[in-house]
Amino acid sequence: MKSIKLLCFDLDDTLWLSDPVIQRAEVTFYTYLNDVAPALTARFSPEALRSHRLAYLTRYPELKHQVSRWRLASLSDALKISGYSSQSDDIAQKAFSIFIEARQKITLFPHCEKIIEELSKHYMLISLTNGNADLGLQAVSQYFTASYKAEQLNAAKPDPALFLKALSIASCSPEEAIHIGDNIIDDITGAKSAGLLTIQACLKADSPAPHTLADDHFTDWLELPKKIEQLRIR
Repeated sequence: MKSIKLLCFDLDDTLWLSDPVIQRAEVTFYTYLNDVAPALTARFSPEALRSHRLAYLTRYPELKHQVSRWRLASLSDALKISGYSSQSDDIAQKAFSIFIEARQKITLFPHCEKIIEELSKHYMLISLTNGNADLGLQAVSQYFTASYKAEQLNAAKPDPALFLKALSIASCSPEEAIHIGDNIIDDITGAKSAGLLTIQACLKADSPAPHTLADDHFTDWLELPKKIEQLRIR
């Protein structure tokens, strides 16, 4: 019987569905830019602005794990190209603030908060994300001991840094931890490489099939406590 002390959770597509959140945030972001920087939106469609952002990363690969700095810097660059020169940084900062505020308007999956509360009575909970969602702004954060973003460690899953940070905070070995997430590479492969047990979140209509590397999977949050218990007693 295993002694499980720590549960690590991914955020996007594990605690909530991410696509609608990001799509709404992008629309809000672009609408603001259209109002305050029409020369930018005349030059860059939403798709072109995204392409510019990706191209910017090839020029500044050190921003790879800094998703917020990357978005901000690439937008400022696009604004300069569009003729806003000295105003570009201020416009970019305000537009980014509007994007990131909208980015936090999430809706938890059904039963998620109830199960998180239940699990927090028996395990330490830590969230690990490659994105810029801020769990601290959500009521469910009260059940988590800590939350870490790739930006904080300048390393993103599947790199072991986030997993090792969680293990350090919990003072436990990899065998005493389970990582729960949806992404086969970032979450399942990454956590297994760091020695953690894994449970794959298959909560979307188009979720990948359960991977052979995952120790288990769930399709409804109500299933999760039993899945964790089964791994503990295996």
